[in-house]
Amino acid sequence: MNILNICDSQKSDIAAYQALHTASYFKKTGNIAVVMCREDSWLYGECLKQRLETLPLTFSARLGLFQARGYDISHFYNPDSLNTAILKKAAALSKVFVTKFSPGNSAGFKKLAGFEPYIDKFMAACNSVKDDFLSAGVDQRKIFMAQPAISIGRWESAMLIKPAMFLKRPYKVGTISMDKTLKEQEFFLKVAKAVLDKLPDTNFLILGVKDERIREMARSLGISHKVDILWERGDIPEVMAMLHIFVKASRHEGLSMSLIEAQASGVACVVPRLRGISDFIVHGQNGLLVEPGESGSYAEAIGSLISNPPVCHNMSKIAFNHVNNNMSLPVSGNLLLRLYEEVAGC
Repeated sequence: MNILNICDSQKSDIAAYQALHTASYFKKTGNIAVVMCREDSWLYGECLKQRLETLPLTFSARLGLFQARGYDISHFYNPDSLNTAILKKAAALSKVFVTKFSPGNSAGFKKLAGFEPYIDKFMAACNSVKDDFLSAGVDQRKIFMAQPAISIGRWESAMLIKPAMFLKRPYKVGTISMDKTLKEQEFFLKVAKAVLDKLPDTNFLILGVKDERIREMARSLGISHKVDILWERGDIPEVMAMLHIFVKASRHEGLSMSLIEAQASGVACVVPRLRGISDFIVHGQNGLLVEPGESGSYAEAIGSLISNPPVCHNMSKIAFNHVNNNMSLPVSGNLLLRLYEEVAGC
């Protein structure tokens, strides 16, 4: 098949990740895959590294003024910037797919519903997104739920050392956050303080946005000696390998690639009950759900995992198995290809 992935993300977010790795998989399986993206984006640089063919997503291209090449599928991975012009052009050339990753923003979903005449499949990354498509009035027959894909090979090495990790003390609890307001990091440190009051041997790690104020927060709580603070980096699989428990401190609906990566690494996860992110957790099986913004709820959940290593280890195995069986690139990529063939009549 001849597949065009289109993504308007500038940073390395979940949309860019999906556009990159699905295109790479399609190419490896004998299909023609092209990525249209901004030349100043993270995605463009990664496509060059993987020798994927790219097209520039320029202002003109956004208006539908790009060269036609007989694509079977045009798949939009960041639909917030969609407009009628580019959709009309894509629909004239191919079957059109649009993937939405995060729930919420009813106005955005209604805008997408208005483009329904040009879209063949609305792809929902989780049940909450599917519900929002339906609420916006999208025809149920046009909605398909497909969980995000992950290149599992980068992460399963972390999983392989987990049996030994869960025999090791003290436990390490970590989070990844790019929240520039630092509210998530501040909340995580308050949770760490509450855990340390009862389990003083526990260690913590924060990875993400670079800001010295995070260290100051840890010092003000008197726990800086128990918290490793790392800035954004590229060796996340190695970081995940060091963790026993992964925590999401978000207070907003959405989808997190870091959560999926943690599960793929065999790390037990503590996640707030928020639409989107909690769709990937079955409480007590592949993670624990807690009340958003309530440090006591987080601390209790983390403490229960630290105090029950067999439960924590079993939870990590279930999490890995779910991701490996349902979200690895071969599974997700083949699912997409079969759906493309069905819709395109190939």
